Amino acid sequence: MTGDLLDDPACQPVVEVVVQLLAARREDRPRPRSVGGTQRALDHLVERLDHEPVGDQAVVVLDAVAEHRLYSMFHLMIFRGLRRGEAAGLPWAETDLTHGTVHISEQLVVASYDVWEDTPKSESGERTIKLDSETRKLLELWRERQAGERAEWEESAKTWKDTGLVFTWEDGRAYHPEHLSQTFTRLVTRLGLPPVRLHDLRHCAATLSLAAGLHMKAIQTLLGHGSYSLTADTYTSVLPQFEDAQAEAPLALVPRKSPARRDVAHEPDARAGALTAENPTGVPSEDAA
Repeated sequence: MTGDLLDDPACQPVVEVVVQLLAARREDRPRPRSVGGTQRALDHLVERLDHEPVGDQAVVVLDAVAEHRLYSMFHLMIFRGLRRGEAAGLPWAETDLTHGTVHISEQLVVASYDVWEDTPKSESGERTIKLDSETRKLLELWRERQAGERAEWEESAKTWKDTGLVFTWEDGRAYHPEHLSQTFTRLVTRLGLPPVRLHDLRHCAATLSLAAGLHMKAIQTLLGHGSYSLTADTYTSVLPQFEDAQAEAPLALVPRKSPARRDVAHEPDARAGALTAENPTGVPSEDAA
């Protein structure tokens, strides 16, 4: 019941005031470095990878939140690696569903619960991301839903706030990035999911890409990291989990029967094409034919 009230747009002004008061009380406390939270999340991910493939972990999370209003956002983050502020600040003007791309050129930034639009964290943060087919379809459905909500809102003689953003409340207002994190945390707790933060969906995108065989350079571009070393240093700990699969991947591209698995002596044509002293070329002679 409490979670439903917190998700109610009518309650948001009260919620935001309360959160601002709590944030003000915390301002004088030292904040942990974000890298610490990242490393703890990755350590936990590596530990779970020993028992459960990352794809299976993603299935558990996505299936659990499939009915939530923001499912399309969660799906976008878990497969294409957007930051929380990038997803919250993504405009339709930078979303091309015809060609299946989103261009990251701005984000919503938070400090003491104040929010403003800003450019990405680095020059590399401004990037164009190709959408997978499922995310693309989900965004098309979300656009239809948003249009329907706007029509219903305006039919009720209420003002719909035209922010131009992809992900909005029913009245068109932008989602506060911190609210998105709180909502996801409540979902995880309510559904009994393994402990995971909203930002961990971005780590999941990187790990899924590694598991799929993408090069670290491609993952750097996907995530918008400022340097290759940042990406490599961050995700090196998960690489051993995929070394066997990566070693087998080239072999899978050449489907053929392995000589190591066939008994040449029992193949009737083996001697005809064998390399021998009498037949150094291995080409069958007319007599053999």
